[in-house]
Amino acid sequence: MTARSWASLILTAFAASFPSASQTVRASANISTGAQNDALFRSMLDELARAKTLQLNNLDKPYFISFVSNDSEQAVIAASLGGLTTTNVIRLRQPRIEIRVGSYAFDNTNSIYSHPQHGGLLPVDDEYQALRTAFWLQSDALYKSAVDEITRKRTALREIASPDQTPDFAPAPALKIVAPMSRLQLDRGAWEDTIRRLSARFTAHPDVLTSSVRLLAAVTNYHLVNTEGTMVRVPENVADLEIRADGLAPDGGKVWTHRFLNETQLSQLPSENEIAKRVDEAASEVEALKKAPLMDDYDGPVLFENQAAAELMAQVLNDAVRLRRKPVAPPESAPRSALDSVWASRLDTRVAPDWLTIIDDPTRQTAFGKGLAGFYEVDDEGVSAAKVTLVQNGVLKAFLMTRQPIRTFTASNGHGRLPGTYGGETPVIGNLFIQASQQTPQFAMKAKLLERIQKSGLKYGMRIQSLDFPSTADLQDLEDIVREMQKNGYARTITAPLLAYKVYPDGHEELVRGARFHEFSAKNLRDLELASDTPYVLNYVNNGNPFNIPGSASDATTSSVICPALLIEDVEMGHTESESTKPPLVPPPALVAQ
Repeated sequence: MTARSWASLILTAFAASFPSASQTVRASANISTGAQNDALFRSMLDELARAKTLQLNNLDKPYFISFVSNDSEQAVIAASLGGLTTTNVIRLRQPRIEIRVGSYAFDNTNSIYSHPQHGGLLPVDDEYQALRTAFWLQSDALYKSAVDEITRKRTALREIASPDQTPDFAPAPALKIVAPMSRLQLDRGAWEDTIRRLSARFTAHPDVLTSSVRLLAAVTNYHLVNTEGTMVRVPENVADLEIRADGLAPDGGKVWTHRFLNETQLSQLPSENEIAKRVDEAASEVEALKKAPLMDDYDGPVLFENQAAAELMAQVLNDAVRLRRKPVAPPESAPRSALDSVWASRLDTRVAPDWLTIIDDPTRQTAFGKGLAGFYEVDDEGVSAAKVTLVQNGVLKAFLMTRQPIRTFTASNGHGRLPGTYGGETPVIGNLFIQASQQTPQFAMKAKLLERIQKSGLKYGMRIQSLDFPSTADLQDLEDIVREMQKNGYARTITAPLLAYKVYPDGHEELVRGARFHEFSAKNLRDLELASDTPYVLNYVNNGNPFNIPGSASDATTSSVICPALLIEDVEMGHTESESTKPPLVPPPALVAQ
């Protein structure tokens, strides 16, 4: 039977009319008193109870079903040079339905035939029957897909001599968290005026060719129910203010900078006066970068200041602390393998100095007086968030795990936070703490860099103040990075520095532009020499993509990295050869009235 012929079938379980009112009350009886008035919650639970009876002819039955919905309100307000470019407030409900047929040991996922199980949007009205109908229709379609996927997977396994016997899914204990719902509290008019005023400050800086200030505020009431008995409703909030500015150097090279201010609540964002200072700083940085010389080739010690160090660790550890599972595929159809984690085979071996410990603790809400964006109670698979010691005294001890078993890791540690490939979930950083048992006073870090410069007989060393993370590089810059990776045999690298300084033996510094890292990954952490005694808290929106380019994925979450300044002994840098952008033929219009 082909998949196309299933479209005309009506599943026996769905042929009956909806349950009567009395049946609905009984099915909903498990909802806590605080959730009785939540039509979305009731529709999910009632339809889940009925979906358990899904079966087409004598094909596989579902052994696990999960209904998820993000009930969110989002506001975006953006302006450039004092004029609004976007002002929008939307409400939407995005479902994610997961239907697994077979068993925990063997199901329809983890093969090249497994597809993400997303659905269309749900009604935003609290209309119980409309919501149930949406879940019914999507469950019907996804069940039919699931039985097709497991059939194809079985066929593929016949062509594999020694198939992987690792189970496809890990059970998890039932979890019940029903928190009060949250709503977006936004004075739209006041924020529009604020964003206008902030963006208008760039008019005093004609060397800044393009600029913008954008506010994103979102409140999501995350709902999850599954057949294991888990029932979750938790509010999730984010307030993200972005400042961007760029210009052109005399040779046509692009220069740019940005600021991302990420908090869990609008009220936690800095005052308008404080944000105005960040705007002015960004404009001044573009003006300085425009005049700065190009970076030379360099190989030597680099001091990553606090912000740059946190941005560095966010990138290299996002990859290093998770594993990838190879999907089932016929030999002739095997997909091109993605680069495996650089630490994939390093468990219980030294990956960093013995004074370094790395812990991911999403249960922490604050650190050093600042709220942590990476806090959460339960992940996207209905598993409680858990503290995980990844590296202890320099030795790799664990990875971030989802409910997809890999190798000897048979259970989740509560880090499944973004949709993954082949029907799985992607493990994502929560709150990542970089801890050093040997610390150097913050004020002495530059002096230590100077010592290394003089000892090595170098003309200068490098100090990095900030990286392009999340990356706002344009297409040309990204192509330059890819070409650089190709030269190095597709070796890993990280985003370019935004603010990089040559530090000379006498202590004076020179800002440079166009700097790029050559090969760089978590392997370079073995060259760590020093860490400061002052941690920096980086909150950011994490979409799991390379370089974390804003808006490059439809799904995102929030993460935090808490890290001190770091001195790395040996880093290769240079500038990427690329075609420069042609300067404008005529100057820009006057930004200030004559």
